Amino acid sequence: MNKQLLLNIQSWKDNGSIAQDGAKWTSTERNWVEAFPEHEAFLRKLPKMIDRVIVREICYSNANSIIEKFLTTMVWGYSDRGYGAFRVSTMLAEEHAERTLLQVSKLANESQPKEAYEFLKGNRIYNLGPSYGTKFIAFNTPRVACAPILDSLIILWMKEFAREEFSGVSLSSTTWNSKTYSAYCDWIGLHAEATSCFPDEVELALFRDAEKRFAKASGWSGK
Repeated sequence: MNKQLLLNIQSWKDNGSIAQDGAKWTSTERNWVEAFPEHEAFLRKLPKMIDRVIVREICYSNANSIIEKFLTTMVWGYSDRGYGAFRVSTMLAEEHAERTLLQVSKLANESQPKEAYEFLKGNRIYNLGPSYGTKFIAFNTPRVACAPILDSLIILWMKEFAREEFSGVSLSSTTWNSKTYSAYCDWIGLHAEATSCFPDEVELALFRDAEKRFAKASGWSGK
């Protein structure tokens, strides 16, 4: 077990198990509407502060299309980054994008996040890297299954505090690597079981510590 991660989890619990703040995206709403006019009504209905709970509810709902689920995840991920809408428009312009996202969602819904990752890796969507790809997988996977987000801040944390535990595994948030994601899922799952947490709570506790330590170093901003 990773001592630093256990400390992070316990600290998160001691401080009331506070959920991640919502991401305010009002400054970029116009960009999203202009990029996806056919989804304007849906986008306008999204809360101005969008959090993990909202994204998960939309991704779980049969009332929402796969594109609406993907857009919600990306709005949360990019939040106030002005280039987000354009970048996502290039993703969805790919001829196979919708078919691929449908299969990824199906595998994730069936509690097969590793298989979803492998499928996305083998059916690349332009401009959709592992960091945002794992966000989509995470929110389409039941919470009891382990499908943690793997982004640049978490990678920096792992390099600092868990390098030995991931010896022989590439630690990168920009390169698709099924071995890395599989090992990461198993590692998060192990700590979730040991601490009686949902896997996404362990990932959040890790992320909170990584955010404090490395956000400025990575140039990361947003939620």
